[in-house]
Amino acid sequence: MLIGLPGLWLLTLSALLVNVVGSWLGAWPLGAPLVGWYAFAFILLSTLASDVMDWIAGVLGAKRAGGTRRAMAGAFAGGLVGAITGSLVVPIVGTLIGGALGAGLAATLLQRTNAEQTWRSSAKVGAGASAGWVVAVVFKLVLCTLSAVLLVVASWSAW
Repeated sequence: MLIGLPGLWLLTLSALLVNVVGSWLGAWPLGAPLVGWYAFAFILLSTLASDVMDWIAGVLGAKRAGGTRRAMAGAFAGGLVGAITGSLVVPIVGTLIGGALGAGLAATLLQRTNAEQTWRSSAKVGAGASAGWVVAVVFKLVLCTLSAVLLVVASWSAW
């Protein structure tokens, strides 16, 4: 979430700032940036992909579990509200737990508003939304790790 400026956005903006300021000051030999533009492009694409995954993971989890459009919208909104609320209560861990709980709870409640749905089937949709949120967190962790390693390698090589 851009609200808390997570690691990938911070990494991306730092790499851009180092390249732009370094070039402006003439700090890089032969005008080559510290981090190559191909490496920067990969980091930027990883950042954007992780945000897209954040936005749609709960929705896809709810959909896969048979959720209605209302439940999928609830998974999106609930994940966002839960992550923000969790961040305020317990930074870092609260974001992860709050997002998963928010997506699951909102999807469950909105799925239950459908007259044909039982609490059991609605809870299944909520569990799918929560699982989707967890998958997004793992996906983001992998992309963040790859980007960090790439940043270190790119800053020490000619690539």
